[in-house]
Amino acid sequence: MNGKIGKFNVISKNLTKVEAEAKARGELIYPNDVALPNMLHLKVLRSPYAHALVKKIDTTKAEQLPGVKAVFTHKDVPKHPAWRSYVLRFSASTLDSHILEKEVRHVGDRVAAVVATTPEIAEEALGLVDVKYEELPAVLNAVAAYKPDAPLVHKTIMRGDKEHKCEKNVCYPIFVNKGDVEKGFKEADIVVEEEFKVGRPNNIPLERSSCVCRPYSGGRLEIWTQSQSIHGVRMDIAYSLGIPQHKVKVHRMFLGGAFGAHILPNYIEFIVAFAAWKLGVPVKGEQTREEEFYTYGRHPGVFKLKVGAKKDGAFTAMDMWFLDDTGAYAPWGELILGLECGWYMSMYRCPNIRFDGYTLYTNTPPCTAMRGAGNPQQNFGVEQMVDIIAEKLDMDPIELRLKNHIRLGDTFYGQGPDVLCTVESCGTEQLLEEGSQMIGWKNRKSRTPYADKPWIKRGIGMARGFHTSGTASSPPSQIIVDYSGAMVKLNEDGTANLITASADLGAGNNAAQCAIVAEEMGLRYEDVIFSEGDTDNTLYDCATHATRGSFCGGLACRAAAAEAKKTVMEWAARILGVSAGDLLAKDGFIYIRTSAGGDMLGITVKDVVSHAHDNNWGTAAGVASVKAPACPPCYLACFVELDVDTMTGEVKLLNAIAGGDVGTPINLHAVRGQAIGGLQMGLGYALVEDTIIDQTNGRVRNPGFTDYKSFTALDMPKKVQTFFADTYEPTGPFGAKGMGESATNPVAAAVANAIYNAVGIRTFENPITPERILNALNKAEVSQKVYAVR
Repeated sequence: MNGKIGKFNVISKNLTKVEAEAKARGELIYPNDVALPNMLHLKVLRSPYAHALVKKIDTTKAEQLPGVKAVFTHKDVPKHPAWRSYVLRFSASTLDSHILEKEVRHVGDRVAAVVATTPEIAEEALGLVDVKYEELPAVLNAVAAYKPDAPLVHKTIMRGDKEHKCEKNVCYPIFVNKGDVEKGFKEADIVVEEEFKVGRPNNIPLERSSCVCRPYSGGRLEIWTQSQSIHGVRMDIAYSLGIPQHKVKVHRMFLGGAFGAHILPNYIEFIVAFAAWKLGVPVKGEQTREEEFYTYGRHPGVFKLKVGAKKDGAFTAMDMWFLDDTGAYAPWGELILGLECGWYMSMYRCPNIRFDGYTLYTNTPPCTAMRGAGNPQQNFGVEQMVDIIAEKLDMDPIELRLKNHIRLGDTFYGQGPDVLCTVESCGTEQLLEEGSQMIGWKNRKSRTPYADKPWIKRGIGMARGFHTSGTASSPPSQIIVDYSGAMVKLNEDGTANLITASADLGAGNNAAQCAIVAEEMGLRYEDVIFSEGDTDNTLYDCATHATRGSFCGGLACRAAAAEAKKTVMEWAARILGVSAGDLLAKDGFIYIRTSAGGDMLGITVKDVVSHAHDNNWGTAAGVASVKAPACPPCYLACFVELDVDTMTGEVKLLNAIAGGDVGTPINLHAVRGQAIGGLQMGLGYALVEDTIIDQTNGRVRNPGFTDYKSFTALDMPKKVQTFFADTYEPTGPFGAKGMGESATNPVAAAVANAIYNAVGIRTFENPITPERILNALNKAEVSQKVYAVR
């Protein structure tokens, strides 16, 4: 235990989400539920080519169709590029796309938009738009894009307001070197090198992207859409349309999932806002599931990893070379690559470590920061490599991890090379030790569980990883923007309202924030009301991403609650004739501390604020805008037990354990849910989920749930267990850290290690499909390289 967890009145209990009942009753309003008088509907015409120039576009027939109100093309939209990456400083943002394109860079790219009285008429009109294309050469994967003679996806892009020339399809490279890597390899007793390839799963949130925009008086636009940051959407739309920010109002709404899909505007917001702005009437646009597959997904990539170690297991050198595929557009610039770099360099202690990486454009649908944001990719390689080295050294893989992991007092790269923090809480040792006991680690040797089916082999594997709680550091990043805001006000009946722009993606961070307010103020959980807001009446909150909702957002909520509480306690002291320092609030009551050490009931919070109201003392309220002091790592260990059918290549999951280091868990229900949900997404990444890009024409071959194989509840192991380390994070609200993304990051590597334990093969590529397992079994030499011990 790294700190003492306090006894709490509200937090660290099983709490019902604030929106649970409304969601169960179907009362929550999602963007697609919004319907306004005289509202028009918008559909987007998309490119059939991976790379082409729009040479001529004739909209006459479409415009003549009854019910069509307008057709927009690249000729109509602003000429300056759109801004999508509000999470970054503008000067660090990559601007490489427009609202509608003249040069289309992937199948499904945006050519024209039709606005009509019904969605059906708009859809029909798309077929009447006559486009003449000049098809251009395309590159459809990162390896092909990096070749010297590869056709360029972009010749130039904008970095803020400065032009940047693209060479070899490199958006931006990242080179980080600590120590002397070549010297480290010479000092090693064993050197292992492998190449890994990671796939491109889709975020597949249940809710599809949609947007409603209403123009109203004063030249303003009112917007309802899915967003992980309403203030970010406001900034991006205002810039992209060329209008002042205060002219845009974006409503905060609950989301039907996101997993990074709505961390940035997905162009539909820009197109709908532009159409409404031009036509002066409400416009609604909604994407199909197929369009969603052409809109976002996890970054695929290819990377080489080389590791050197002493005979005692101490790592002497690590070297990673990474080609990261961003797709046709890179609003993040090199950020995802920077995250891959930071995660990799912060996994293990190593005096000599290097990262050379390239963010590459390809003529494929653009990628986003799917859950983990670069972390599952590098972890898939690093955690397999640790197992490989352990085997070569005849060492227990857990022992090797315990010897080398980043720990208490060490520094780590929180969210890329310029976010450097110190580890102030670490539960890794406890996670590895308890998890190994729960899974039966000592008995992990491959075995044949069924006497009548000797071709089925059983194995156990594990991997560890982490994610940060937000992106803050001291000094702050020169690239990333990260701060949160909250307001708390007391009502005359003793309840409180929490007003924040913090988005809830379904994980329950708004419930956690209400619990933090209740704990700080001495109220009951049910007495804190989460109030819906918009960009006009909420403080700026960066985004719900980077596992920051409960940590960064929670710090702002606690600070605002403390300010409001201070006023209430001063009022209570005036009423009771005692010092405010002698008072204690709990469960809606304010107690007087006695010299004997006990507490004597003084007055209810309700009576205090009611008395203040009657005597014109005012309203007790607090406002806080807070930058977190750090981005503490939330560690996770994953253990998996599975069977492999060597005749079919099928993997059957039997048992999975997720152990998390979350500091003080704010809401036990939600933390367990995140652990299990992250496990589920990681298992899908490991075994089945991938967006297949046809390498002849750039089309997505599985753009829907019929052909895209997602990991469902029926695929989950029958036995799933969670547990949490006894840690306390001194920089967090009541000692809390995040959880959401860390739960996914090490899962794929744990599955790969379990498969190796069962049948002795590695594919070094995910998803690890039955076909790949059978190919590896038929070519056993794939994983039988000779590693010389010097």
